[in-house]
Amino acid sequence: MQLLERAEQLEQLQSLLIEAAVGNGHVAVLVGEAGAGKSAIVNIFTDLVGKTTRVLRGACENFGTAEPLGPLRDLAREAGWALSETLSYTESLIALFSEVFRLLSEEAPTSLIVIEDIHWADDSTLNLIRYLGRRIRDAHILILLTARDDHVGLQSRLRKALGDIPATSQRRIDVPALSRAAVGELAELRGLDGDEIFRVTGGNAYFITELLEAGGWMVMPRTVRDAVLARAEGLTAPDRDVLAAASIFPDAIDFKSLDAICGDGAEKSLQACLDCGLMRRVDGTYSFRHEITRQVIEQSLSPLRRRGLNAAALAASRHAEHVPWVRLIHHANEAQDIAAICELAPQAAAEAARLGAHREAIKHYELALTHASAFDEKQRADQYERHAFECHLVGQVERAIVSQKKALAIHHRLGAPLREGESLRWLSRLSYLAGNREDSDAYGKEAVDLLEAQPEGAELAMAYSNLSQLSMLAGDAETACLYGERAIGLAQSEAIGRPDILCHALNNVGTAVLWRDPDQARDLLGRSLEIALAHQLEEHAARSFTNRGWIELRLHSVADAEDFLGRGISYCIEHDLDTWRDYMRGEQAELLTYLGRWDEAEQAASLVVGNVNAPPLSRYPNVLALAVLWTRRGEPAEALLEELSRFLETGRELQRLAPYAELIAERAWLGLEDIGRALSLLDQAIALSRDDAAVSLLLVWKRKLGADVSLDSAFGVDPVVRQMLAGDWAAAAETWSERGSPYWQAMTLLDGDDDAVYHALDLLEGMGASAVAQHVRAIIRGRLGRVAARGPRASTKANPAGLTMREMDVLRWVDLGKSNGEIAALLFVSAKTVDHHVSSILAKLNAKTRTAAASHARSRGLLS
Repeated sequence: MQLLERAEQLEQLQSLLIEAAVGNGHVAVLVGEAGAGKSAIVNIFTDLVGKTTRVLRGACENFGTAEPLGPLRDLAREAGWALSETLSYTESLIALFSEVFRLLSEEAPTSLIVIEDIHWADDSTLNLIRYLGRRIRDAHILILLTARDDHVGLQSRLRKALGDIPATSQRRIDVPALSRAAVGELAELRGLDGDEIFRVTGGNAYFITELLEAGGWMVMPRTVRDAVLARAEGLTAPDRDVLAAASIFPDAIDFKSLDAICGDGAEKSLQACLDCGLMRRVDGTYSFRHEITRQVIEQSLSPLRRRGLNAAALAASRHAEHVPWVRLIHHANEAQDIAAICELAPQAAAEAARLGAHREAIKHYELALTHASAFDEKQRADQYERHAFECHLVGQVERAIVSQKKALAIHHRLGAPLREGESLRWLSRLSYLAGNREDSDAYGKEAVDLLEAQPEGAELAMAYSNLSQLSMLAGDAETACLYGERAIGLAQSEAIGRPDILCHALNNVGTAVLWRDPDQARDLLGRSLEIALAHQLEEHAARSFTNRGWIELRLHSVADAEDFLGRGISYCIEHDLDTWRDYMRGEQAELLTYLGRWDEAEQAASLVVGNVNAPPLSRYPNVLALAVLWTRRGEPAEALLEELSRFLETGRELQRLAPYAELIAERAWLGLEDIGRALSLLDQAIALSRDDAAVSLLLVWKRKLGADVSLDSAFGVDPVVRQMLAGDWAAAAETWSERGSPYWQAMTLLDGDDDAVYHALDLLEGMGASAVAQHVRAIIRGRLGRVAARGPRASTKANPAGLTMREMDVLRWVDLGKSNGEIAALLFVSAKTVDHHVSSILAKLNAKTRTAAASHARSRGLLS
């Protein structure tokens, strides 16, 4: 069929390939509904550039569960890479991805990598794309993906994968439906009614093709299904049998497999399917011309026939070479062969987990566990535990707890104390991740009590380390060190020799001694991270990055905090560790808020807060950071505060309660909360602390709320806090400035003279702290009776209309006709923040409407 209205997409791809040729690589995504013609564009483009560019193609197949790294296997076969052995035995996905990037970069001047139907990709393939996309900027590579835009769940996963690739390195290219005029032009060539075809198809290129190819219909087909089946009805019964057999294979099928199912005559019938255009041959294999066609034929089969064909396909596939696990599982499930499912699904799950495809591993385990009664009790407990572990890796903590409890019940029933103790310890960890501190403590203690009655082993060492971790998180350094040192001793013993437990325990003790010996804390956490990276202990490495970033934040070492959090988030992205990545984004948001980079902080926190599936533990620091920002900006934060309060109901520990108490105190200072409640929360947090340095800002907020705070009670606090409490506001403000915290510099200046207070007001307005600035104006009125006129900041003086740099950013988007919601998304801020900016712009330009504001700005030369 003639390709119409696709010149723009082809030009964009050609432009991106030219950029790749000069070392500016991109990831391009062709996006459109099923049947929009994405593959047709890819085929035309690859034909155009294939003589001057190396083209490698792969695809994701529509199995119930995706094949881990299936597209990479396709690329390797086309390129002749010897990756099959590496894929089978790799222990490091990063090493594998690095080798792929090297091969793509070094083997050809320019490479075009095509991966179709990325919406069906497995986790490990998305991680590969993410890895390449983060390094493609200076490479001679163009990665071209195709994706559907008509499935919310699939699109959400795709957005998450692409969200970690720099915006400058990716391009979305939409493939819209064909216009009425284009459909008319195609129909005219066949002597058909273009208006009627457009009305039925809505411009869907695939449906249009089906109608045009089957143009001899007596009655116009009203659906894609009708059009496909009309073409199939022109085949003989044996031909339709081959078509039916082929339809149960979501991926390409070889003739040998088809012949094994259909028997004599299959070759002749297959040729008939090719001749009528329903199927095609590529590189010795056969597939349907479009996935929609395959699905229509498959869904037209009766359940009994479909089951029989899949049983035959499973038998044939078991004797074939290099058949992917997902095909075997697919046929076993469709054939309802329970014995095959229970045999194959756990093996497929283990393979998927090894390759980092954790969501696919979960699906395989869940398929096996739908037939749990087919396993003996030990096997069933093992499957539940493996399922729980995979669920926890991708943040599905509540589901992990359900499976782990089932495993625990089996271990108890079988009288297996070591397995029962290990299960209790693991439930303690999962409960903590779910935000339930009370259950976490109970399970942790029960695990130690049970295991101490058994011979010392790795299970007891890890149970000790778990209690050490819980004590550390509660701010109890003495108990954390007690259990941590026991765990370290056992882990290092010749009989146990477990680097993973040693790594875990070093992390606990290092974080626990933060306030007592910062140098020792850094040393122990450094050793923990080294062990984790050397032994490829991914979750332990993520935890080491997290805790090191946290202690650097507490110590105001912002450069080190930024380094460890940046490296840690990148590590988690590449290893698909969503829970730890999201937690560190909360710490990153806290750091950016501290530095006055509030728009960036809001962007980081919103990525997690907007994900309702993120576990409570990961959400907490992000919700907290956003609540702080919105409070200071004067935006409603009640829903965020309610979530924080619910989290604290199941257990209060210092590191969670202290920042919440500070937030409530700040809101009370602004007149948004009851002062008595705020002081009570501050006292509760102070009572939890065993180190004076940990309560520094709690004391500052007590003083700001009018409570008496003596210097004697703050002997071991942060030196800058002692300066603040001693009334040395000038020195304290200078210290906060040197530390890079403009907000706390401003809060300290409020204790100074009139010039200091006005300086604080300038700082607060510059950060967009509208609510705080308004409160400061009230303080000035109370002190001076009025707020004196002050000159604008330097950046505002440079603007003829007095617009700030951020207001100019907003104005440019207003001029382009963007709504406030669209501007918020483009600038990574809330819509409420954009509302404030637009209101300010209208006032400064003396305009009543957005259109008038843009017009005034143009007439004054503010917009070119």
